[in-house]
Amino acid sequence: MPCRSRAAMHPAAGNLRPVRAVTRVRPVLTRLLNDLDNARIAMVPQAPAATRPPDTETRPPDTEQRIFDAALTVFARKGRDGARLQEIADHAGINRALLHYYFRTKEQLYEAVFEHGCRQFMAGLSQSLRAEEGVEDSLRAFVYGYIDYIYEHQDMARLMLNECLCGGGVLERHLTAAIEAREEVPGLLLEDRLRAALGAGEIREVDLRHTLLTIVSACLFPFVALPTVRLFHSRAVEDFDRFLEERKAHIVDLLLAGLRPAEEVVRTEALA
Repeated sequence: MPCRSRAAMHPAAGNLRPVRAVTRVRPVLTRLLNDLDNARIAMVPQAPAATRPPDTETRPPDTEQRIFDAALTVFARKGRDGARLQEIADHAGINRALLHYYFRTKEQLYEAVFEHGCRQFMAGLSQSLRAEEGVEDSLRAFVYGYIDYIYEHQDMARLMLNECLCGGGVLERHLTAAIEAREEVPGLLLEDRLRAALGAGEIREVDLRHTLLTIVSACLFPFVALPTVRLFHSRAVEDFDRFLEERKAHIVDLLLAGLRPAEEVVRTEALA
């Protein structure tokens, strides 16, 4: 009798080997699928660490101020159009990605620096004016404060001058916003003092707006046209600090003489 296999004798026994094979293969397939998933994750491009903004805890507290200082220097020297964000970042000692974290565009940074400078200037000069009451003291506070600020913040003065030469849109917008918000604008504070003095007969009848323009122009000219000033006045070459002190006193004296009421001028001449 021919020998028959177990599988032939027991048909169900033939299915045992395939089941055991699948059982052995399943863990292998599972590992392969996991490896493929890990490979796909590894292939997804990750953002470079340098482009991620640093955590607040690790960010230097003076970073924004360093950016402001660097931007002011570059904008003052190169102008808004000539300035480059990379150069500002280099001056601030940071990478460009961190600069973009604080300010997304050059225009946004320019506006922020300009607003900061305007507010700083107006706050300091307004405080000096509030401390005075009379016309003479108010004029002296404005003239001395204006010239001192420009001398101590020449980059900001240069930035404002460049802005004016380019149309002055940003400066006009900030001044308009300050007036509409009822913030204290030094020029308007001085105008109010002069108007009150005019009403009280303390100064003669003059166009106050033209008077303000004359005052600001007299303060600005030594900085705007320094080469011309040096041709007219040797002191500006020899000792510029002393020249500015003389300049401040001269402007105030000239204004007081020009604003003196007519009848007071007549009395002074009669006594002479």
